[in-house]
Amino acid sequence: MKRAVTIFAICAAVALVTVAAQAASTGEQIFKEKCSVCHAVKGQGGKIGPDLTKISATLKEKDLKAQLENPKKANPSSAMPSFKTLPKADMTALIGYLKTLK
Repeated sequence: MKRAVTIFAICAAVALVTVAAQAASTGEQIFKEKCSVCHAVKGQGGKIGPDLTKISATLKEKDLKAQLENPKKANPSSAMPSFKTLPKADMTALIGYLKTLK
């Protein structure tokens, strides 16, 4: 019985890691499509907006979401468009990717 529980726990952990990796990959793709025109990560991307290579070191998840949904709140002169209408799954994936940037 202990062996079955251990095997189940290992499978569950692998599944969670796989789901997290897929979400980060999807989020990275969304970033490349929608954000990299203006923002760089690790030297790749645009120069209009700030470099986001270490964005998660300074902003928590709720702050990332707030910035994506209403960029003019923190900076009224920001040229960044709102991503409030981004589908929830895409927003979750994008934030998941941004959280990996530390």
